[in-house]
Amino acid sequence: MRGSITRVSRKDGSGCILAEDGKEVCFERSEASRDGVDKLRVGHSVEFELQYGFERPCAVNIKRLHRNAGQRPGALNCP
Repeated sequence: MRGSITRVSRKDGSGCILAEDGKEVCFERSEASRDGVDKLRVGHSVEFELQYGFERPCAVNIKRLHRNAGQRPGALNCP
């Protein structure tokens, strides 16, 4: 799945992602890729997997998506 970061807490290392389907899912520090949660900022685009727990689904295997150099936000990659 893909989404964008809506909240990041530096204090406890958790945060939330607004998924493409409009649902908000939370994550823990240990689920961010090698860049870590310290590199994630509100508005960053990410790719993640959902893991279903006891209370609610959580985002795992979170990876930041990087735009191509020079690409404007929202611009399409058309030939």
